[in-house]
Amino acid sequence: MHTQDTELSKLYELAERSIDSNQTFIVDIEVKGSSSAPIIWLYLESEKGGISLDECAVISRRLQVTIEANGLFGDTFTLNVSSPGLDRPLKQKKQYKVNTGRNAKVKYTQEGSVKLLEGVITDSDEDTVTLKSNGALVRLDYATIIETKIQPVF
Repeated sequence: MHTQDTELSKLYELAERSIDSNQTFIVDIEVKGSSSAPIIWLYLESEKGGISLDECAVISRRLQVTIEANGLFGDTFTLNVSSPGLDRPLKQKKQYKVNTGRNAKVKYTQEGSVKLLEGVITDSDEDTVTLKSNGALVRLDYATIIETKIQPVF
């Protein structure tokens, strides 16, 4: 395993331990910048829908101490903890459940070609997500989904 993969795996483990709510989950972790001064982005979501700034601050403080205690990124790193925001694609199956009732744009593959579907997420389970598009219910396997973005309604 590559050193960066090992660090990311360890970071994921430490982040999971820093979350004290069984409703909050990790959406994504990114490590950017140089290896001497990495910038860590931890994106969190809650099954109840949304995560507060206070929750992010508590988890950030806890994780910062844990990263330092484990000597994971040395002395110089920046940690940012936030919700993923609407502009980021959905990464976890749990996010589909959280976003039930919201408009989404889904890019997926079907019979070797890339398709685009816009609709309202009506249901999701372990294997599929269902959207209502133009009055019809369309069920997509997660395995066929390339990218899903929530579409804001103004």
